[in-house]
Amino acid sequence: MRKGFICIGVLVGFLLSILMVSGALAQQKAKDEYTFKVPYGDVKFTHKKHAETLKIDCVRCHHEMKGKKPGEAVQSCKSCHKAKAEGKAISAKDAYHKDCKGCHEEAKKANKPTGPTGCTTCHIKAKK
Repeated sequence: MRKGFICIGVLVGFLLSILMVSGALAQQKAKDEYTFKVPYGDVKFTHKKHAETLKIDCVRCHHEMKGKKPGEAVQSCKSCHKAKAEGKAISAKDAYHKDCKGCHEEAKKANKPTGPTGCTTCHIKAKK
């Protein structure tokens, strides 16, 4: 009887670990840093700093998450925001400038620590 419980426990543990590895029970994990490749110059974004250190609410940038639970999949900005505005969705460039630059400018007005707002302080031109 005792060996049966041990076998069942091992089996359940094994199955749970397979589910965790396969992602069925694992939460989505964002990368620490993203680099957006854009014509004017690459923009580096430190997700970890914004989310964990500065404690900015996910919905601030991922507005499509309203009503979703933490860990649910988020969409890429470019899944809705294309190179040119389409329907109600503004262009990707305008969306990034509105959200990123806009947030930095708000923080600056409130005398809080802020990030860059100038073109060449965000965009890093590739050296030729």
